[in-house]
Amino acid sequence: MSVSMLSAACMLVTLLGSAYARLRVPSMQTHGHSGRAFDFAGPAYPMRISSSQPASHTPACASSAVTNSTLRNPPAMRTKNPQLCDASVEQTSGYVDLDDATHVFFWHFGSRQRLSADFNGTRDAVPLVFWFSGGPGCSSQIANWQENGPCTYVPRDAFDAGISDDARKKLPHEVRRNAWAWNNVADVVYVDQPVGTGFSHGPQPNSTEAAADTAWRVMQAVYARLAADARARGDRVADKVALLGESYAGRYIPVFAEYTWHMNRVVSGSADLRERGFVELPLLGIGIGNGLYDYATQAPTYHTIACQSSYPALFSPHQCAHLKNTVNPACSRAMRECYEGSEPASSALAMRANDTCVALAPEPWRASARCVEADRACNAALGWTTMVSTYDVRPGARLVPDDYVEYLRSPEFAQAVGVDDGVAYDECSDDVFDAFSATADEVSRSAVASLEFLLDARVPVLLYSGDADFICNWYGTLRVARALKWRGQDAFAKAQPSAWAWPTKSGRRVDAGQLTQADNLAFLRVYEAGHEVPFYQPQASLYMLAQFLAKQRLW
Repeated sequence: MSVSMLSAACMLVTLLGSAYARLRVPSMQTHGHSGRAFDFAGPAYPMRISSSQPASHTPACASSAVTNSTLRNPPAMRTKNPQLCDASVEQTSGYVDLDDATHVFFWHFGSRQRLSADFNGTRDAVPLVFWFSGGPGCSSQIANWQENGPCTYVPRDAFDAGISDDARKKLPHEVRRNAWAWNNVADVVYVDQPVGTGFSHGPQPNSTEAAADTAWRVMQAVYARLAADARARGDRVADKVALLGESYAGRYIPVFAEYTWHMNRVVSGSADLRERGFVELPLLGIGIGNGLYDYATQAPTYHTIACQSSYPALFSPHQCAHLKNTVNPACSRAMRECYEGSEPASSALAMRANDTCVALAPEPWRASARCVEADRACNAALGWTTMVSTYDVRPGARLVPDDYVEYLRSPEFAQAVGVDDGVAYDECSDDVFDAFSATADEVSRSAVASLEFLLDARVPVLLYSGDADFICNWYGTLRVARALKWRGQDAFAKAQPSAWAWPTKSGRRVDAGQLTQADNLAFLRVYEAGHEVPFYQPQASLYMLAQFLAKQRLW
């Protein structure tokens, strides 16, 4: 029997019975990142900015593949085949050397689907997932080791769950296989980007748009390498590519996916690019967990998650009133001034005029003092609470364990996966974060235009949110989803949330969230999960991915 993605989802019924990409909050110097009617204080402000280019301005091509006719795909790649975490699957790790100075680290894990007796490599294609963590500047190894990757690093022996984090880290540890890893249903590639993040090194970008071409070239390189490996084995090449991530990837992924969509058209129309090895990436869809999409739309929902959610209130009644009546209106005013300080030249990408050049418009208005003030005003309440983490509002919440970090700094690990000499691992890069902050990438820019473009282009979009996250809470994500202007906006507005569950081995269905869906847009609220959904709800998140890859929707 052919092993389709739908059957892979069904296979999870048997499997299911038996961390973290962060949003970094500058005002806190921290890392990252039952339905009730909810209100949003403050007047509306413009979410969408013009998608047209001024007639007098023709921005330069952003694609290095177009402007530099000597580039070929794949570029030089220095790789190893480690056997860490899950020796039963194929692994490739190392660097894509985009030029002499720019070296992007990735780690690919082959799918466990290939271990099935029913799998036929010449017949059955396995989807390919590229994972991008957030930050900006946080390594995708966070997701690999804490969330949805095959890797975990845990105490070797049983221990008292109540001991302190410091005491736990001192215990003897070992690498173990994660049973609920996302490579159960796909090939997964964890990419350290932007350059300067994790094990990647070289000249650093200072905005999401500035990172887009590098991300596209890395995906091109890894896809080409894996396709060549598949052909050498006589296997089918992946015909579905999905981009997934979380937190600040709410900025990254819509822009990267739109860039990929347009570059597919450029490659299709260019015999030269195809001769040099560039291909149309078969974009299946995108998925983003607890994402930051549009700061202006999401910031006012701090009041909702703090004072009106299904979890205990984080603030006193006086603080909640102040947040609603003073902070939120001030935030709204500041965001309007940030957006209106000068006329933006484009939407997220100014590249929709032709199929021969992908061009990113300059946006000098990003670094305005007004946008810096908006950031301060909108984050005014974050210092009020005594909660341990802005990533989990539940009483008694603890930080997601980061025990793995010291292991990734060891010579043993560096040798196994091919880390360059002199590159030390940090979960999140202060340099990358500061570079993005200097252009107000978080505050003054929005992923909304790219999301709307992708939806109108019929690219499937999955937005999922752990409902215990504060910093990128589910109320804000749903507010963004409802405000998107696209051909399915009315249908999504009318869609009612329905129960969503995952099945156990015995056939019992475990209620795990609420699904709101229309056409190619799905929003999933995941119960009892913080910012890093796969860490808190591993079975539910794996089943979610299997459904999305199988039918590009949930059910």
